[in-house]
Amino acid sequence: MSPWFLPGMNGTTPPATALLTLLLSFVLGQLVAWLYAVTHRGLSYSRNMVHSLVLLTMIISMVMLVVGDSMARAFGLVGAVALVRFRTVVRDARDTTFIFLALAVGIAVGVQHFALAIAGTVMIGGVAALLQTTRFGVRHADTGTLRVRCGAAFKAELDAVLAEWCRTAEMIALREVASAQSPTEAEYSFEIRLFHPADREPLLAAVRAVPGTTSASLALEDKAEEW
Repeated sequence: MSPWFLPGMNGTTPPATALLTLLLSFVLGQLVAWLYAVTHRGLSYSRNMVHSLVLLTMIISMVMLVVGDSMARAFGLVGAVALVRFRTVVRDARDTTFIFLALAVGIAVGVQHFALAIAGTVMIGGVAALLQTTRFGVRHADTGTLRVRCGAAFKAELDAVLAEWCRTAEMIALREVASAQSPTEAEYSFEIRLFHPADREPLLAAVRAVPGTTSASLALEDKAEEW
């Protein structure tokens, strides 16, 4: 029988190394999951996702220990995994990023590149936290969507009002809503950016004062994040 700290028969992983690998993958997996939970924003948060990140890191490390340097095991593993069908839809691209991070950490620990696994987890996790705390990528809070129903004949007056109150105003949709009472009425949707966020009510008042306008609504992106 081989000592507990030496490789076993056929190059199997020593028990002490396997234990260290799984413990480290557990610790780093928890760190990845904690970073995900702390930096997550929106409505797609799931406790199951947090647990899955920890378990996935450990499972991948275990798989890499099983494969080792054996090509036969690697091909056998590919065949076994091909039988599994994953149908869970990941709703947030950021969730997918953390899944890949858990996979990468698990692989690094599994092939016993411990320093790389630790450094990668700390650095990538630090970048994720930095991007969240600095609100990198957040759009201006004075950006929003304006929807207006008015007669097509008054489009020029509407454009003049938007030019007065908005830095930018781009029409993104046009829908005909003509009726017997107003055969030329249309609904316009604009993506706008105000000169000042406080101009919301004055802008709506000016738009509603345009002749032929029957309704107007403005939705500003207070946090400017896609949830």
